[in-house]
Amino acid sequence: MEIKQYIALIWHWAWLIILGALLAGATAFFVNRQTTPVYSASSRLLIDEAPGTNSGNEYSQVLMEQRLALTYVELMTTRPILEKTVEVLDLPFNSGVLAGMIAVSAPQDTQIINVSVQDTDPERAAAIANTLGDVFIAENQARESLRYAEPIQNWETRIKELGDELETLEVQIKELEGAETAVEQAALSRLETERNEARIRYTDAFNNLNQLQLDQARESSNVVQIEQAIAPTRPIRPRTLTNTMLALIAGGMLALGIIFFIDYLDDTIKTPDDILEDTSLSTLGAIANIKGAEPSERLVAQARPRDPISEAFRVLRTNLNFSAVDGPLKSVLITSSSPGEGKSTTTANLGVVMAQMGKKVLIIDADLRRPTQHKLFSLSNNRGLTTAILDSESPLGFHLQSTSINGLTLLTSGPIPPNPAELLNSHRMAQLIENLQNEADILIFDTPPTLTVADAAILAPQVNGCLLVANMGETKRETFYQAAERLHKSGATIFGAVINRLKLGQGGYGQYYYYHYYGAYEYNQKPRSNKNQPIVRLPKWLLGKR
Repeated sequence: MEIKQYIALIWHWAWLIILGALLAGATAFFVNRQTTPVYSASSRLLIDEAPGTNSGNEYSQVLMEQRLALTYVELMTTRPILEKTVEVLDLPFNSGVLAGMIAVSAPQDTQIINVSVQDTDPERAAAIANTLGDVFIAENQARESLRYAEPIQNWETRIKELGDELETLEVQIKELEGAETAVEQAALSRLETERNEARIRYTDAFNNLNQLQLDQARESSNVVQIEQAIAPTRPIRPRTLTNTMLALIAGGMLALGIIFFIDYLDDTIKTPDDILEDTSLSTLGAIANIKGAEPSERLVAQARPRDPISEAFRVLRTNLNFSAVDGPLKSVLITSSSPGEGKSTTTANLGVVMAQMGKKVLIIDADLRRPTQHKLFSLSNNRGLTTAILDSESPLGFHLQSTSINGLTLLTSGPIPPNPAELLNSHRMAQLIENLQNEADILIFDTPPTLTVADAAILAPQVNGCLLVANMGETKRETFYQAAERLHKSGATIFGAVINRLKLGQGGYGQYYYYHYYGAYEYNQKPRSNKNQPIVRLPKWLLGKR
């Protein structure tokens, strides 16, 4: 498929693409407007690592820092921390719901912990982020202090006991001050010695307590909050404008994809290139859809000679004359692959434009099953082709009927026989065709569809050439190919194809090819004969087409 065809296809279905985009966008806008907005608040914590944990090995230190940060990340989302946060803030949900609202992370190669909370209430989201950090800091400090709690408490008890002992000794020493007797002086000297020993023990205990507290400070890693969460003013979702724009684009792309997919699955004839690719046949005419409920209204070449459709039939007439390169065009057969493709209307209008050129034209309605020509020209069907075949005594002119168009005569089908194929394949029919050549400059045969019955294949070898009519967007490519193959196998010459019922004014293939046709086929048409040329169905990849 060429780029112009893609553009034509998109232009033809532009309304569907716009509709798909608008529906998707409106749906996204409505859903987003009905969705409760969610806000996000974040706080940041810093891991103040204990100096005593430095091992001296840089690589080991880095690993330890990373593991410590990841450990804290996991600890912050444990159930005790969450339950404590719920209790402090008196939240209206449990720790399980809170866990789904929190996201804790530690950026690589840092000692920073990010706490992010999403909630429908912006104030509550900020409060949760800050309180969670405070609760974790308090719990972490309590956990770190447990390692030295018992030794510190023992030394604190020991210091209190030594302090009490010193106070008792001081009181006793004061009572013995000024002693005069030897016994009292000896007791005073003993008490002073005990006081000095108690002071030494007190000092040692105090030093040991200070050392334990120093070791605790050196070996305990603290967490401090370096950035408080603030209540956000704008929600993080739904992003109504962004989602609506994305939905508009997605809806349009989805509609476009569906259109291309349907077009890919559509195996009907849409352009002359389809016919050329499948059958190597040129398209000699491109006829727009003829409107009219009555059969007589379809003779557009007579009723509206200046109509573009009439001009299209004149182009078909010109191209058909160029196609008969082996001699003057004396007879042509018009058929189609399936019923309802407009072959009879094409036959009648082609006969009219040929008669308007000054030729004597005879249209033979050889469709002995569902004849139409007498309806198009509003004539009787009491006599015609069947009576001419069976009645060898009456002159041939008795069976012919004049029309309102100068130079155009009609041989209707006549009464419908029970054996049409046998009549058309008889010697009498062959003789009748020879006799009819003397009655007109050109004979135009209207025959039944090629694939439906054998009538067209029987008559095709007896005329100069054939035209295959196809409906745009309705005739299957495979069906058209089989019809062309059947005519070719019967020994017929196929002049080309006629695309019928183009849909104009819709920006699709029809409009593009209707106007493109004149430049491509009217003036540049090369004469050709397909009588001895096989119909080759080349693969698409070999033709360089999609």
